[in-house]
Amino acid sequence: MAEETNGSVDEQNVSVEEGQAISDEAIEQAVEGAEKELDNAKKEIETLKDSWLRERAEFQNYKRRTANDLLNARKESIKKFAEGLTGALDNLERVSNVPNQTPEVMAFVEGIIMVQKEFYSVLEKEGIKRLDPKGMPFDPMLMEAIASEESAEFTEETVVETYQAGYYHEEGENKQSIRPARVKVGKPQS
Repeated sequence: MAEETNGSVDEQNVSVEEGQAISDEAIEQAVEGAEKELDNAKKEIETLKDSWLRERAEFQNYKRRTANDLLNARKESIKKFAEGLTGALDNLERVSNVPNQTPEVMAFVEGIIMVQKEFYSVLEKEGIKRLDPKGMPFDPMLMEAIASEESAEFTEETVVETYQAGYYHEEGENKQSIRPARVKVGKPQS
């Protein structure tokens, strides 16, 4: 009987060892599976984080583009509005330059000059300036030469007469022509 008991104890020990081996193996497999899931989860987190960062950058770029588009649209609308006013401003200037005015006409002309100055003031608040370049060096970006003369008195191309004032939009150092000044240019003799 002792042998039977010994035999059954040995069998139980073997079964416990097998169970332990199985449970160790199961634990290792479970750990490996959990590590794989963890690695997959980390990769997915990195992918989602990268995607989020890209979307955030794209949104920032979108905001910048939209702000620039709005600014450019505003500038363009101001420019178009000013283009429409240039003819009216030229007519006001012609009235103010009428020679031999009577006292009654002079009072009327003074009122027109005040209106003209107010127009210029409103335009200047938006960065639009009038250009009467007589005596200035010729700038083809802001002026259109419609006549020229050569003379020894000029060392560089200089505006000697303004036929029609020009208008430009100034922002910092940047000047964008709205309507070029039409001028006569004095050139050095060749």
